[in-house]
Amino acid sequence: MIKKVRLADISATLQANEIMLKLLPAWLALPILVTLYKPLCRLLPGLDKDAYVRRTVAVGNRFYARRFRRTPYDRRLLFLPYCLRAADCPTTIDPDQGLICPPACNLPCRLREMRQLALDLGYLDAYIVVSGKLHQKEGVLRSRNFLVRRIEDHQPQGVIGCLCTRDLREKYLKPETFRAGGTLGRHGTPVIPQVCLLENSRCRGSQVNWQQLEQLIRSRE
Repeated sequence: MIKKVRLADISATLQANEIMLKLLPAWLALPILVTLYKPLCRLLPGLDKDAYVRRTVAVGNRFYARRFRRTPYDRRLLFLPYCLRAADCPTTIDPDQGLICPPACNLPCRLREMRQLALDLGYLDAYIVVSGKLHQKEGVLRSRNFLVRRIEDHQPQGVIGCLCTRDLREKYLKPETFRAGGTLGRHGTPVIPQVCLLENSRCRGSQVNWQQLEQLIRSRE
């Protein structure tokens, strides 16, 4: 009986939050979602973290979208995850540049296509981010540290991040990283963000909506 009551309470709380957030403007809903994430995780063990993160990203993208579209291509950075690489990918890892594609590689690769698209449009740079946790012995930084360092190097105005919900909630979904003027806050140079979430959190053979990612890269006013 206690278990049923708890589940009912969780469902009612989430439904109430959903209704409230739909009524609020993005500038108000975003800080509420970010601030309540950890308290809700503690209070509601049955919370669907993946759905919560996706809802937060949708609100955040909407909040920052207009300013991002106004950001010139040559003031943007693109970060892509190496988990989207092809199964037989012959790339090498560079601690400062991430995953490096060999010029002679003939494998069909949407990841390489998206990176090249951004560079052709005039982006400051486009990086394929490697997991520092898995490649620590090779001198690779943790992915968050890698992003912060590259942002400090280039000083962009806008950034596109393509990542999974697990990475986002563990490394970025914190009140101190979000400001009206951009993300990262006191942990680095504030930037206007847009996020394209992966369809799962697998570190190999992950998937993404490539059309949505391309539209995000091309987006401008």
